[in-house]
Amino acid sequence: MSYSILSPYIIPPEVKTLKRGNIGDGFILFSIKKLLEPQICECLLSTRRPLSSEEIARINATKALILAGANQLNDNFTMLPGMDPQGIKRIKIPIIPFGIGINGIRKFNRKMSDITKDILKIIHEKIQFSSWRCPATVAYLNEHIPELSARFLMTGCPVQYDTNLLNHIPFYSPDQKIIVTITERDVFYEREFSTIKYISEKYMNSEKILSLHQEIDTPSFPVLLRRFVKGQFNKIRKPSALHGYAESRGFRIYRPTSVEDCQAFYRTCDMHVGSRLHAHLFFLSQAKKSFLTYVDDRCVGFSEAFAFPLCDYRNLDQYLGYDFEIYRTHALSSFEVMKIFLSYVKTQILEAR
Repeated sequence: MSYSILSPYIIPPEVKTLKRGNIGDGFILFSIKKLLEPQICECLLSTRRPLSSEEIARINATKALILAGANQLNDNFTMLPGMDPQGIKRIKIPIIPFGIGINGIRKFNRKMSDITKDILKIIHEKIQFSSWRCPATVAYLNEHIPELSARFLMTGCPVQYDTNLLNHIPFYSPDQKIIVTITERDVFYEREFSTIKYISEKYMNSEKILSLHQEIDTPSFPVLLRRFVKGQFNKIRKPSALHGYAESRGFRIYRPTSVEDCQAFYRTCDMHVGSRLHAHLFFLSQAKKSFLTYVDDRCVGFSEAFAFPLCDYRNLDQYLGYDFEIYRTHALSSFEVMKIFLSYVKTQILEAR
């Protein structure tokens, strides 16, 4: 009855990157395991490197391989680095995409490559349904592989669904303890600086915490110098400078050490404002108010599907009156599709003899 999972949350030590593990990817992983209970994950591996023969054997000893969430789907999606159709066929059990989303950066989602089409077709030879997180993702799939359109279910993200939201607990209104999340990539400083400044002034008497979902190591001096020479002045700001500014405005810095600790801490908080999608979805799942600032188009499909605003950091006041029951109505509707998907995975794959 056990299954395997491939997740981008797992970063192998041999993979060199400036990025650390994204706690949002961990939220997805944790939620998938919770939704699939009482079945258990016996083999957890990373999407960030190829599989060894021994790892493929471990996967094949379980009932299914779950591809866990995040915005991985792009024109050249191959599930794992260097994977090809022949490599996929070495995995003998069903491979099940679960809550995966479109990359969202337009230049990466223009025309699906033939190898990506072939891989997705091979995956769907052994499964009836797959789970995708927003209508933009499903539309992209339907455009490029229309013959599989009946297989692609828009389930939303696994992080969206928890008992407070599903059981109609009224949305929480206090603002004594506020989490602000930031996204420290590309052109980030003005957006996050403005959000921190706004919260510090709007909620002067509240406890304020800056939560780092994916802390980025400060770029080296040569990298900063190259950006300066190229005139990329908006990319030479250091994340550490933003953290220092937040502390000067009365914030304390929170660096999550695990998914469980982060979620437990968030449950003690009243409200979220910031640019991390999965902090946003988690707070909403707890029936707590959350306001997501716009970073790029990765969140547009979510916003349209679930009718929550993508906030302009320059005018956050305009969003504070949003009726969160609108979001709940849309989330409950997508949860009905999620239940169909979960029933299929559990009864026809994981529990099948």
